[in-house]
Amino acid sequence: MRSFLLIIACHEIERENAVQGPERDERLQELWDHHEIRQMLATYCHGCDRADEAEMASVYCEESWDDHGPDKCDGKVFTQRILEKARQTTKVVSHMLGQSLIRVNGSAASAETYFVATLIADTNPGERMTQLGGRYVDTLEREQGTWRIKERLCVRDWSSTGEIDPGYLATAGFVEGRRGSADVSWEKLGLVPETAA
Repeated sequence: MRSFLLIIACHEIERENAVQGPERDERLQELWDHHEIRQMLATYCHGCDRADEAEMASVYCEESWDDHGPDKCDGKVFTQRILEKARQTTKVVSHMLGQSLIRVNGSAASAETYFVATLIADTNPGERMTQLGGRYVDTLEREQGTWRIKERLCVRDWSSTGEIDPGYLATAGFVEGRRGSADVSWEKLGLVPETAA
């Protein structure tokens, strides 16, 4: 949907000829930068939720820093640590991204993105769900032509943990989400299975 809106916006600028020359090019570049940054944020979540270490790590600069509450370390180290922990302690990890406020300044940018992360762990006798609502406050850089995270601060706005009852939908015939290349999204998105964890 965002790509569709980006195309419409670009066509509107072209059609109206409201802006000419360098200013027009700057506006188109800003739209493209915002699109690429949002794609990068979605890639981070997909990599985390599907436990794809290569995909998740790809969004960090070669030299980066991630302050994720108890984990404060290089972004690629964080990726390795958090996915190892998730594989051991959870059966589901799911991120939902909200609005992003993005400011671009040449090859540097900053972004604040709202999120809700849901973790489901197997417990005896049932399942336990933890939710974290907060914001990713990011410093971004264009590295080798691609927007990446230089610094990330994970801000907690609220959290909740409790026992859950999966209810009738757990047996209603839905395709179940999976980690790695076993997930249905791999084929549909044309992802390379070798990157799967």
